[in-house]
Amino acid sequence: MQMNTGTVNQTSDRAQSLFKGLLVLQSFSSSTVSMTLSEVASAVGMNRATTRRFLLTLVDLGYLEIDGKRYSLTPKVMTLGYNYLSSLPWWQIANPLAEEVSRTLSESCSIGVLTGDELIFVARAQGPRALAINLTPGRVVPVHAAAVGRVLLAEMEAPDVDEFVERNPLIPLTPYTVTDIKALKASLRRVKQDGYAVVDQELEVGLLAVAVPLRNAYGRAIAAIGVSTPAQRRTMAEIENEVLPTLQAAAAKLRMQL
Repeated sequence: MQMNTGTVNQTSDRAQSLFKGLLVLQSFSSSTVSMTLSEVASAVGMNRATTRRFLLTLVDLGYLEIDGKRYSLTPKVMTLGYNYLSSLPWWQIANPLAEEVSRTLSESCSIGVLTGDELIFVARAQGPRALAINLTPGRVVPVHAAAVGRVLLAEMEAPDVDEFVERNPLIPLTPYTVTDIKALKASLRRVKQDGYAVVDQELEVGLLAVAVPLRNAYGRAIAAIGVSTPAQRRTMAEIENEVLPTLQAAAAKLRMQL
């Protein structure tokens, strides 16, 4: 996959080397756990000589390791994520809340935040039944198709939603994914009015999800907490009547503690 390296102005004060080095690091994912020099160069859109320098630097720093001709991430990368999470004043409270919700409902519970245009999960409590889709911490999923993402999009002003969709086309992930901007906006208005989002098989066929915002003491949505469950396990009525109140209670508890 060709990555966009043209988002930084060449005449600005931004460090081009840092920018490119982070592109190299970000090219590794769950679908590309190890790559050769040529594969990384192709992914980031740089020549082999430049890519090799960045790869070797990341090896020296301990973020990558090399086995033969293949590079892969090391556990040290996790320290970057943990440093971020530990800096969030609410995370130490929210993470146990996700576990509490999961135990109460016997379902998987996740907490996500918007970083730029990306929905990133920062906490996860796995229920007794594994889901087909991976929503573990650090995982990035399309914002518009996830209940957690839908909640956070609903917090945006209408012009910001327009700009978001322009930058991030509504890609159909399943036959049920909302891909029409008018339909999405209508959905976001309902979410804003109701205070929660329900997504029916838009992210993964057979997967239902519901989410509510996590707000700080000033009422600003700092994240969203959601539960995902197989459609054959619960009906939509059960989602709204049984799962939703538990999520709302957890959100209220976090806001009170903050």
